[in-house]
Amino acid sequence: MSSPRHKPEDSVDGCRAFAASDRERASTAAKGHVRATFERSAEAWSARASLLDRLETSFNARAASVMPRTRKHRANKDRQYG
Repeated sequence: MSSPRHKPEDSVDGCRAFAASDRERASTAAKGHVRATFERSAEAWSARASLLDRLETSFNARAASVMPRTRKHRANKDRQYG
């Protein structure tokens, strides 16, 4: 799913990088409110990464299941018209 056209927040790796960055910033934050804000942000990025990962896995599984049917359909069509 990594593509030069996608923004970092649109990829699993990008979201994980943002989460790691926010966790790092939370660990160095002096004030509790700032730390909590970065921790919540890190959790949100992690949840988004997980969602994108599940979507990509599901999409790839569906695409793989459609491919054999498409090839079979084309083979039948070739026999029919060829």
